[in-house]
Amino acid sequence: MMAFLKSHGVSIVGMSTAVPKNIVSVEEYADKFGNEIVESFKKTTGINTMHRTNENQTAGDLGYSASDYLLKQLGVDREHIGVLVFVSQSPDYRRPATACVLQYRLGLSRECASFDINLGCSGFVYGNQIIRSTMMSCDAKYGLLIVAETSSKVTSADDKGLAMMFGDAGSAILYESGTCEMSKTLLETYGEGFKNIIAYAGGFRDINPLNKVFTVADGNKHSKFDVFMDGLAVFVFSINEVPKAIKKFLLSSDENIELFDFIFLHQANHMIIKQIAKKMKFPLDKIPISLDKFGNTSGVTIPLTICHAFGSKKLGKIRVLASGFGTGLSLGVTSFEMNTDNIFPIIETDEYFSEGKFL
Repeated sequence: MMAFLKSHGVSIVGMSTAVPKNIVSVEEYADKFGNEIVESFKKTTGINTMHRTNENQTAGDLGYSASDYLLKQLGVDREHIGVLVFVSQSPDYRRPATACVLQYRLGLSRECASFDINLGCSGFVYGNQIIRSTMMSCDAKYGLLIVAETSSKVTSADDKGLAMMFGDAGSAILYESGTCEMSKTLLETYGEGFKNIIAYAGGFRDINPLNKVFTVADGNKHSKFDVFMDGLAVFVFSINEVPKAIKKFLLSSDENIELFDFIFLHQANHMIIKQIAKKMKFPLDKIPISLDKFGNTSGVTIPLTICHAFGSKKLGKIRVLASGFGTGLSLGVTSFEMNTDNIFPIIETDEYFSEGKFL
């Protein structure tokens, strides 16, 4: 028994990504952590630079910019978008759902079903399946999936492992119903590892903790509002469970890896990607990389990497295998087709929703 899902009649018809204008180089941390730690980090992760939001920018802002740009480029009538799904662990507010704010900002119909999904690194894969399934059950002509994250805002500046890792970004993916495409998805959850990537404070289990810094077991300094990650546990999970899941997916799909033009893996770090590729015997030239320029952008990494790889190329229709994995612990594997002619280059923005600030 497994969560292996099939959807048909819904296709991706466009994709865009927005990142903040502010670029941070890993080299800037040399004075804080020392050259040896910085060079070791770069070698292990492959990350050189990240884009990070300004004080006022949110995940909703990045998702809005990517969506507004995409809809203008495609000339889609916004009244025909019947489903809006926002995937993030960096919502603009604890309530209401950021999707409701984005429905208003984007000028979508009041008849548009809008909701949030609280998922991180597996968010695109889950969101892709959920919006397809939802559109199969209604008469919406178009659906909009927005995956956006500002992980840098909940990362301790004193954490040697994470301070240089996370970038911020938002992607928009437009879907159309009434097509002949079949998409397949495998979803899994390893909830026993929930503490392996966690921000303890801010939710209702610990709603008003003291915002003081303490030293954790790995020697790094955090407050309860900062993300803590057990790097070794996440590494072991990624290189062991993700290949198993991909094998199960291929077996259930009755497909082999040669049928796919490209493989998109969550851009956690370069070592994890190489280990998964080695175990699966994936050709590295089929696995596009974006983390060197954008860092780990959590659930956004897959659509961001797609835009980075094809935003300026027109290769026609391609067949893709994608896997997202991390926070939860959660993972997903999916396959789909898309036309690279409607994948747009990554845009940069520093705009934010001034109406959304109350003080």
